[in-house]
Amino acid sequence: MNTLSKKGEKKFEAGILAQANRNILYVDEVNLLDDHVVDILLDSVAMGVSTIEREGISFVHPARFTLVGTMNPEEGDLRPQLLDRFGLVVDVIGEDDTAKRVEVIRRRLEFEKDPMNFYKAYEEE
Repeated sequence: MNTLSKKGEKKFEAGILAQANRNILYVDEVNLLDDHVVDILLDSVAMGVSTIEREGISFVHPARFTLVGTMNPEEGDLRPQLLDRFGLVVDVIGEDDTAKRVEVIRRRLEFEKDPMNFYKAYEEE
């Protein structure tokens, strides 16, 4: 992103891809990204750099990151080119059995109350 300094000079501030370099980039609802954003992600993943060209300024910075995304498939498909960039895909299915859902919540509350005793109680499982 470009901003003006106190002297009126343009200067570059690191954006999300620069901050993600050598880190994890998490994208929620990755299937809902605009096509131009997906194109930028694909270019950055393929090249390991991100290029910014705006208002006569061109800047290249490293952008090597692990891409993690979540999505609800009921809200739209993921572009195949982007799907190819994920090394692991997991389908998560909600639990329909009410008794099992209640047990999950009970155990979660038990864990939050006292994690060490929780670990000990379920150590063998």
